[in-house]
Amino acid sequence: MDILAVIPARGGSKGIRRKNLRLLGGKPLIYYQIQNALQSKYITDVVITSDDEDILEYASNFPVYLRKRPPELALDNITLDPVIWDATIYMENMLNKQYDVVVTLQPTSPLLKPKTLDRAIEKFISENLDTLVPVIDATHLYWKEEGTKIVPDYKERLNRQWLPKKYKETGAFLITKREFITKDSRFGRNIGIFILDEIEGLDIDTPIDWLIAETFLRRLKILFVVNGNEKIGMGHIYRTLTLADRFIGHEVLFLTYESNEQAIKVIHDAGYQVIVTSKDNLIKRIAEIHPDIVINDILDTDFGYIKKLKELGVFVVNFEDLGEGADEAHLVFNALYEKTNPNPNHRFGYEYECLNEKFYLYSPIEFRDPPKTLFISFGGVDQNNLTCKVLQLVPEIFSETSIERVITVIGPGYSHKAELITLLNRLNTWKEHIEVHQNVKNMPRLMRRADIAITSNGRTIYELTAMGIPTISIAQNDRETLHLFARYHRGIKYLGIACTVNQEDILNTIKEIANDSYLRKRMYLAQIEASKVIRQGINRVINEILSEYWRWKNERDQAW
Repeated sequence: MDILAVIPARGGSKGIRRKNLRLLGGKPLIYYQIQNALQSKYITDVVITSDDEDILEYASNFPVYLRKRPPELALDNITLDPVIWDATIYMENMLNKQYDVVVTLQPTSPLLKPKTLDRAIEKFISENLDTLVPVIDATHLYWKEEGTKIVPDYKERLNRQWLPKKYKETGAFLITKREFITKDSRFGRNIGIFILDEIEGLDIDTPIDWLIAETFLRRLKILFVVNGNEKIGMGHIYRTLTLADRFIGHEVLFLTYESNEQAIKVIHDAGYQVIVTSKDNLIKRIAEIHPDIVINDILDTDFGYIKKLKELGVFVVNFEDLGEGADEAHLVFNALYEKTNPNPNHRFGYEYECLNEKFYLYSPIEFRDPPKTLFISFGGVDQNNLTCKVLQLVPEIFSETSIERVITVIGPGYSHKAELITLLNRLNTWKEHIEVHQNVKNMPRLMRRADIAITSNGRTIYELTAMGIPTISIAQNDRETLHLFARYHRGIKYLGIACTVNQEDILNTIKEIANDSYLRKRMYLAQIEASKVIRQGINRVINEILSEYWRWKNERDQAW
């Protein structure tokens, strides 16, 4: 079967001047439909018909035929039917052949994909259609003019899913049997429709359409490789979900190999697709997904893993990576831990913290004196059960300071619940003044009630700082001792690593901050200043990922 693709491209244009040669995503608009035609499995020949020498000159760079359109077919009032007929006759006379099918491909639909075009041709052939029309679903509540009145164009006002289907024709392509190609028509009797999504069905007629197309051409497939379980906690899961929400509009997927059911459910409940694999099968699965960017939030990576990712042609971003792979990645963010003599691709410090979006709904607290509420949170796992260690001090805290309420947050991986319940029963006298929360959905709403906080050296440090709360910190392990912000920031009192911190140290520090208004005010003001920086962190991270990706891609494309 011989199939001819005709791409009509006038030099003039009303909405956007000379749009067929205007650069869209770095390529002339006409380039995209030329590529669709050349990459199709079914199209035999391609001809560009134009009245414009520049368009024909550009098209001559590709293995296509050129038809200099007669002047009478280049007028504003000429429809496409005689143009397509002219190009078809020209090709048949020149090549001395008869085509079976003619496909019209308009340059104004640059988001159409070759695979979609081939599926449309397959439908056209399998259903023995005379003409196949591409459409997009345009089912809505419409209004129309009747004389001087505006009236509903529907019988009954219903939700969209219950309305009768309506379709809008798009100019992405038109597939027609050769016998129905005439000066006046390209439509036979047996007509079918091919439903495109709104992206591929976009027609560029206005500058706004152009802007939308430009945006979609820059749409990326972003893959998050992340784990969450009882051992490492859920912080990595929550951070990647925060990042994913900021990449709205891009295609976002999650891949995990050591996550428990709870972590997988959290990702699913956030509305993202999560693919579960094994560590041994990780590279193979990533190659099958074929992402533009891989974002690893799996702690320390090895050199071989990152090198294999780069060999797949993806841009690699790592978070909190102190392993050998960090120096091989294109970009590394570490808001918590800093390496000695880091590479230029590393970004360290609290200015790269990725706050959950809920924190942007709440302003930092106002300074309150005397302090009434102590906030306790030691991460998703709390491996040293510091929660109970602090709660045992409640009688002394209540009697020796102005604090009269304790808000305690335990994470989903907290494994000391039996001990906690026993302790709360022992503290029965003060039980009404102790709140315990698990799996908190809105952390900033809880934090804003606090005057002083005590936590471990994880991401909660930055969340408390963002809320302006004077904070006491204890490192759960050796890795957390590397958190320089927690150790040296003036809004935080660092007590050291858990194994060396006793209850007397904790009590004395709480008493010192609670009973010294001047000290607490200084800590509060330091937190407020740092809060301004932290609240810009997510924007800073997203902007750097995208800008570095496009710089890398452009340099790679130029090298090729």
